[in-house]
Amino acid sequence: MSKLSIIVATDKNGLIGSKGKLPWHIPWDLTYFKEKTTGANVIMGRKTYESIGKTLPNRTNVILTSNSDYNQKGCIIVNNIDDVLKLSADSHNETFIIGGSKVYEQFIPIVEDLYINEIQHTFHGDSYFPNFNGDEWDIYTEETMETTEDAEIYKIKVRHLKRK
Repeated sequence: MSKLSIIVATDKNGLIGSKGKLPWHIPWDLTYFKEKTTGANVIMGRKTYESIGKTLPNRTNVILTSNSDYNQKGCIIVNNIDDVLKLSADSHNETFIIGGSKVYEQFIPIVEDLYINEIQHTFHGDSYFPNFNGDEWDIYTEETMETTEDAEIYKIKVRHLKRK
């Protein structure tokens, strides 16, 4: 059985999206995401898939949607959490939940690991990472790094949390 994890980037207020897009463009974070998820299963809601606009290369792309008629070339379509859990159980690759907020909310109670990149900046948007009980998690690794994009310096708290 593969490990079931969440990977997410937020601003310091938990913001993850703005009108179906990322509220920032920080290449370091995109590279981190790619490095972590390459070779893995990536689970996303239909809206997240459509905001990305393509299948993510070198990953098994899985779209979770309640629409049983939905079809997308190069993707596995599942209609409930049990299908995701079965796919994860049958896989030897790590399974990452990659969004959006409703999908994160469904999986927070059952994932083993959280990979959270918290950008120490405030952005504007309309979609947030759900609240979770920090007492249920141990900090496995945590570091703060800096990156510059368009003359703006961003500090990012990079955390890997494991369920207690």
